[in-house]
Amino acid sequence: MTQHPAIPPYDGLVLGGGPAGCAAAILLARRGHRVGLVRPLSPPASALAESIPPSARRVLEELGALGAVEDAGFHPNRGNSVWWGEQPLRRETFADDAMGFHTDRGSLEDVLAIVAERAGVRVHGGVSARAVERAGDVWSVRGEGPGGTVHLRARWLVDATGRHGLLARADREPDRTTTTLAIVRRWHRPGGWPDDEAHHTMVESYADGWAWSVPISSDVRCVTAMIDQRHADLGGASPSDMLDRELDKTRHVGRLREGAEPRGDAWACPASLYTSRRFAREGVLIAGDAGSFIDPLSSFGVKKALSSGWLAGVVVHTALVDPGMAVTALDFFDRREREVYRRYRAISADFFAEAAEVYGTEYWIARAEAAHQVEATSAQSPRSDSNLDVDPDRLETEIAEADVRRAFERIRALPRLEAARGSTLRTLERPAIEGYRVKLQDHLATDACSGGVRFVRGVDLRQLVEIAPRHGDVPDGWAAYNGVAPPVTLPDYLTALATAFAVGVLEHDEA
Repeated sequence: MTQHPAIPPYDGLVLGGGPAGCAAAILLARRGHRVGLVRPLSPPASALAESIPPSARRVLEELGALGAVEDAGFHPNRGNSVWWGEQPLRRETFADDAMGFHTDRGSLEDVLAIVAERAGVRVHGGVSARAVERAGDVWSVRGEGPGGTVHLRARWLVDATGRHGLLARADREPDRTTTTLAIVRRWHRPGGWPDDEAHHTMVESYADGWAWSVPISSDVRCVTAMIDQRHADLGGASPSDMLDRELDKTRHVGRLREGAEPRGDAWACPASLYTSRRFAREGVLIAGDAGSFIDPLSSFGVKKALSSGWLAGVVVHTALVDPGMAVTALDFFDRREREVYRRYRAISADFFAEAAEVYGTEYWIARAEAAHQVEATSAQSPRSDSNLDVDPDRLETEIAEADVRRAFERIRALPRLEAARGSTLRTLERPAIEGYRVKLQDHLATDACSGGVRFVRGVDLRQLVEIAPRHGDVPDGWAAYNGVAPPVTLPDYLTALATAFAVGVLEHDEA
């Protein structure tokens, strides 16, 4: 590949203009680095509808992109309606001041690209990266765009090229136990859908797959069936006929077609799961869907991508300003991405097992077995100690929710808290995020939480363990905590307090 030494290299070059790529580029630019974003022409997948949960607002706010997303006029996401197995309707409604968003992927990417440009990112629009090589500590990238061949150089690369995975493909580990095909079509209904459907993501399982629908406006919905192409009776049918045949098997999502007209033909795209053997190495990070793809059952795909790109930007920033922390930061990113994939697979496993028990079909049995196998294998590996789960301050440890609930119920039953430091409490130094950098910080460890933990729901346990023993009244302890640390809500404080007791960071003083 021809070198161009006269062109100064970017500090960071991001390949791919989706949520992960834009997030990484925005964060780096806001930290004062010279950043390039290689954004190819919109692929067919840009027409896919996205259900963005309210919890993604925090990551968007961190990026300085929340205002732009709110101003874009996306259709409000007010909740989820789920029919799963033989269970009755499960409806979740979001608060009016904490709604999510519904939109198509291309529109979201356009908004994020504008935010990136305003942050100082040089966006190479319409350019697709074709080849990458490294000479010394500088990467050379050859791209093809409307003006011909483009040559770019950078000290660090972030591969956020999604399923294409320009660099990531070499390290992919596909889940070969299942092969998922998504069949997608849009429907228009004059006058829109009823109020209880107009703003909800709708999900339904059936014997041979599952279907979901996302409204992208008051009168247009995107409907998708997730099938296994190895077991489905495709029979040479068109995607439109295939989708109708699948939706006819449902009781609820299929009814959305009543009184509606299709907009265009249905189309199919691969949706099989995969992860990577490694997500980071010297000079390169693999972010978002380039590194792993989760089942969209969780509706956390965009949030996962944004968080992954955010952290990739943090890691590259760390390496640029503190080269001595580069190896630690890369390992931090790698372990965090592995943990995120494992946790989403664990969430899916329960749903798959429930469906397998109800339907007993090969589709669901294979998925349940595969998800539980991932969980069993991952259980033998160390967990990430990142304080950036799918939100930037969530706990990642093996503590069971049931233990936290039991600890919370005991706190409620006591007239006074009477907390004391845990008898096995100790400190150890682990990486964490501070000031948009990965730094080594003291974490709290116990016999029940040997890997260490620092944050729970934004609550710094190091502060909590000093404050809680001095305040027998929980609201007083909460007020005292907010007086010395960034304020948190009472529910988040209570969750952190219960978790601290559950893992032995705090104990009840029986004296």
